[in-house]
Amino acid sequence: MRIKQKIVAGIVAASFTSIGLLGAAASPAQAVTASQIHSISSSAKDATANKWTIRNSFFGKDGEDVPLRNGDAYSGYKHIQDKHPIDDTSLIGWIDDTLEDGTYKKQGNKVVARNRTATGQMFRVVFTEREDSESKDGRPVGVITAFLE
Repeated sequence: MRIKQKIVAGIVAASFTSIGLLGAAASPAQAVTASQIHSISSSAKDATANKWTIRNSFFGKDGEDVPLRNGDAYSGYKHIQDKHPIDDTSLIGWIDDTLEDGTYKKQGNKVVARNRTATGQMFRVVFTEREDSESKDGRPVGVITAFLE
């Protein structure tokens, strides 16, 4: 089961990479900047939908579905970068390593996974498998926060 999940995650990652490469090949006149995107979707409804957009998909030790969503001030990628800024490459790698090799502790409807990074620092990922009807994708809320301790 774990191998199938990694294959699916690899295919998804490759798809996003291909899309990113296609976007990079566009001439500057065709490129869309972040400020243009924000001005197009300024309604509260669009902002809520964006909150539930999945940035990355991860799997826990026992096959748990742990998406990293764009989030908001309280959970997900935005929360992580606002409260504990980490460059994306390290963040994604540390989340993946922690979910795969870390120690898990259940706390209510949340799970706290901890793992030591290559530099010896402890990294923590807090996630939930709870679903939220606002997400409309049937997947769990996923990563709440992640940070170096």
